[in-house]
Amino acid sequence: MTPSRTDTRTRTGPRRPRSSGRPRRQAPLALALPGVLAVAFLLLPLAGVLAGAPWQSLPERLTAPEVTEALGLSLVVSGWALLLSLVLGVPLAWLLARVEFPGKALIRVLVMLPMVLPPTVAGVALLEGYGRRGLLGPWLADLGITLPFSTAGAVVASAFVSMPFLVISLEGALASLHERYEETALSLGASPLRTFFTVTVPMIAPGLIAGAALCWARALGEFGATITFAGNLPGTTQTLPLQVYLLLQNDPDGAVAVSLLLLVVATAVLLALRGRWLGGGAAAGAGAGATPRTNGETNAGADEFLESPDTQAPSGHPDDAAGATDAGWPLTADVTGSTQVSLTAAPGTTIAVVGPNGAGKSTLLRALLGLTPRADAHPLRLGALTVDGLPVHRRGIAWVPQDGALFPHLTALANTAYGPRAQGVPKHHARVAAQRWLDRLGVGHLAHRKPGELSGGQAGRVALARALAARPRLLLLDEPLAALDQTTRARVRHALRAHLSGFDGVCLIVTHDPVEAVALADHVLVLEEGRCVQYAETAEVARHPGSPWVARMLGRNAWPGTVQADHLELTGGGRLVFADHALSDGTPAMGVVGPEAVSLHRERPSGSPRNVWPGVVRELAAHGGRLRVLVDAVPEVVAEVTPGAAAELGLAEGVDVWVSVKATEVTLVGL
Repeated sequence: MTPSRTDTRTRTGPRRPRSSGRPRRQAPLALALPGVLAVAFLLLPLAGVLAGAPWQSLPERLTAPEVTEALGLSLVVSGWALLLSLVLGVPLAWLLARVEFPGKALIRVLVMLPMVLPPTVAGVALLEGYGRRGLLGPWLADLGITLPFSTAGAVVASAFVSMPFLVISLEGALASLHERYEETALSLGASPLRTFFTVTVPMIAPGLIAGAALCWARALGEFGATITFAGNLPGTTQTLPLQVYLLLQNDPDGAVAVSLLLLVVATAVLLALRGRWLGGGAAAGAGAGATPRTNGETNAGADEFLESPDTQAPSGHPDDAAGATDAGWPLTADVTGSTQVSLTAAPGTTIAVVGPNGAGKSTLLRALLGLTPRADAHPLRLGALTVDGLPVHRRGIAWVPQDGALFPHLTALANTAYGPRAQGVPKHHARVAAQRWLDRLGVGHLAHRKPGELSGGQAGRVALARALAARPRLLLLDEPLAALDQTTRARVRHALRAHLSGFDGVCLIVTHDPVEAVALADHVLVLEEGRCVQYAETAEVARHPGSPWVARMLGRNAWPGTVQADHLELTGGGRLVFADHALSDGTPAMGVVGPEAVSLHRERPSGSPRNVWPGVVRELAAHGGRLRVLVDAVPEVVAEVTPGAAAELGLAEGVDVWVSVKATEVTLVGL
């Protein structure tokens, strides 16, 4: 029980410390003692540096000309090494994390090799690769480039041993970033390069900063590879670590002073990497600002986005004027592969895609986007445009994944304006249109919140607004209302239906909710095991479901079997008598009965029902103002009764009952 405010004020006694949530474990002596010795083993040399440092003459020694010259050179070399590592290492980390290619494991081993090589061996390898008589040396000499015993050589040596720290750290950050964020950005019209800099980089900023810091610190402290490949030339290649090596021979106290400086730098880097700024979410991005207001500024390409959301304009793609038909954007697609579907839909059609888990619903959407090797949409035509050969960002197909995939570094307003901005609309106009979409979906007052500050339902509505604001030719929604509560779902469903009624393209909605399918869709596409089981108008699917799964999704009992004279011989055992049919004997068919047409009895009924069988109540569940009763029987059946009837019959789990269904209530559907 939560204590009241009065209880809290009158509580006495010492305050308990906050618990971390994990019980404190007492370490066995056999493990604790070696652990303590290990810490002492590592700390003792560092303590020796602190104890042996010439504290009185430390400022004088650190400001000596040769030390400041070496320090300046170290900063230059490590800075250029970091820049070289970023230019080469960031793309390499992205390739290792995102692209499958032959020899990937070998490349990863080669990347990590400089981390475990002795530094002098790394220097010898650099001489054999980039030296005057190395593999690349003669070609570099022809270009007038000499790396050994030069500052550039020191940069190359430092980058060689430090780049792996950046690549490994960044690859881990990229691997933990789900690809759906980048895929969503592409579907909104952002090019791959724009996606990388506006979505990927901000979201992996902590890993990038950590890798860059480690890379820079390693480059700053490099010694063996530098002295072997670049030599020890004052003012040219003599960095601080090499200065320490020289001072040890003539001025040990000076060597300790410079070592202390390097120790402080390394410690500061490690402490910074453990800071809270690195443990949170992605770095903050653009987006926070005042709600834009329209002014006299105009832009021909932006006017489409400034129209009311009720008016559909082309999406801003360059081919729209030539590709749209007079009526809009009809869809024609043949999907092959693990999911096989042929779709033809007129502009303004909304298709509900339904099916059991693993049926291929999400694969269908990804095939239309061109994001999966498991299935391919070819041909894929939107209006007069054939888009199956186009990259994702040029197809004009907006996608809302199951979790919305809102960019966490952007506000709700900036998220919604992302599509128009990617399509070249000026920032001000894009934000005005984005604000209107947020207002229409009831989240306009949350425009300047980031996704982490939104509830699941609010985030779902922002994701929907973002897709609609991009003015797509084809709209793909993967369970867009799943995260909403019932009240909000009804309101958003109404707003979505109003939008779709004027949408001049085709919309595919993946859903498991029959209410959504009936309320939003004109047609229903039923997938099972990657194949199309039924594709028809919503009313037709409701009247004649094409499979047992569809019938059960619609809340009906469905039993497959074979027609035999006046009854259906059920596949799972039992028989079902029907009144009338137009199917010949031996035809595979399905008997469909609504749960409201099923009667339950405590004793075997007498009278007109021709279908009577015994069973046991397995489960009772509320369904609106009635109760649904699952009866374990042959065949299994779901009945719907009022709470009063359930009480009168004494229904409860484990109670024996008799089931009856009139033959006239059985609808026979051919399979």
